[in-house]
This record gives sequence, structure tokens and C-alpha cells, in this order.
Amino acid sequence: MFIFFVSTWSGKILSQTYIGPVLGYDFQKVISTRDFIRLDLKNKGFGNGSPLIGIKLKQILINQFYLQISADFTHKHVRGFPDGGFFQDFLYHYNYYKNQFLFTYYWKKKWKIGGGITYNIVNKLYYEDLERGHMSNNKVNYTEKGWVFLLGLKYNKFEFEVYYNNRIETPISGENIYGFHLHQIQSLGLRVSYDFKIFDACKKKEKPELLPVNKMAIVE
Repeated sequence: MFIFFVSTWSGKILSQTYIGPVLGYDFQKVISTRDFIRLDLKNKGFGNGSPLIGIKLKQILINQFYLQISADFTHKHVRGFPDGGFFQDFLYHYNYYKNQFLFTYYWKKKWKIGGGITYNIVNKLYYEDLERGHMSNNKVNYTEKGWVFLLGLKYNKFEFEVYYNNRIETPISGENIYGFHLHQIQSLGLRVSYDFKIFDACKKKEKPELLPVNKMAIVE
């Protein structure tokens, strides 16, 4: 009985696991002030947009609650913090990998809200000092973590998302990143994905009910 229950439950869960490609556009702002952790839309706001590509895995937990894992990549050229002294003359170049783990809820099976944590990789970071014509000699790699929040809309198998990502920790000094005057990356973006169902449970066809076997009638 227990084995039958587990197999039935797991089949139901696996039948509601989805995977899909992701395309979008990402906007970022570099903050050069230490411990600047609030959303900042002042001055020039978010800019330096770039396309992103990625993949998304979605697993139902219970009712309309899902676990979502998203991974995407974008290449950035981001100007330094506006009105931040000489920081605004910096142009940062880097590859940006976002790995997000979220809990999401679907309201009326259409509207989506979610939040979670993100582990990001900043790869081959260097900067140009546009005023002095100087370029940093070394390229730095480091990781960061933060919070991510999103709102979305489901239409057939398509999902549209708007997300906000905010880092909660500055890189450690051992990574030689403080010389870059980079203490905060904020990110806003748009994503669209297409869901493919995987691990679809095998639905066994109902067999017709067999009549009880009777003795053969004797034909006179």
C-alpha cells in the first residue's frame, strides 16, 4: 500500500516539472558607495541594457506553489555611479552569470509573484577610466549573493517576468576588487520563457472490466 501511494504521488509531482529556454533584456547600475543596499532610481537610473539568454526549471510543490531555478548569462558594459565623483568616468566590462533559486506562487493560475536568493558570478571584470584614458591591467573574477524578486504573467506555455536583483554583500578585499570602487550591482530585467513539460507520468489506460467466467452453456 505504501509503495503504491509513493509511486502515485511521485508520478503526479514529476508530471508537473517544466523546463524551458529563456530570452530577455537586463539593465544594470553600478553603485560605488559602500553599503548602499537600497533600490536607487535617481539620476540616470538603470542603463547599459544588454540581451540575456538562459534556462529555467520549474517544479510544483503544492497547489499553485512552485520551486523555480533560473540561470542566465549576459555581457555587460556599465557606466560608473552618476554624480559619484570620478566613479562616473569608469566604464566597467564583465560577464555576468545569475543563478536564482525562487519560491513562486500563481494567483488564478495566471499571475505570478516570487522571491528568493541569487548567487552570481562576475567574470573577467575590468574598467576603463574614460577621462584619463586608463584601462585596468588585471581582470578580476568573484562571486556575490543577493535577493531577487519577480512579478510575472503566464499565457498558454509562455511566461513573462519582470525581476529586480540586489546584491547584499560587497566583495572581499582579498579579491583586489576595492580598487575598482565597485560595491553594489543592481539589476532590473525582463524575461520570457517557454515551458516544456518533462518527466510526464505514464497514464495507464483503464482496462475494460472483465465479466466473471461462467460455465459454458450446453446447447441442446
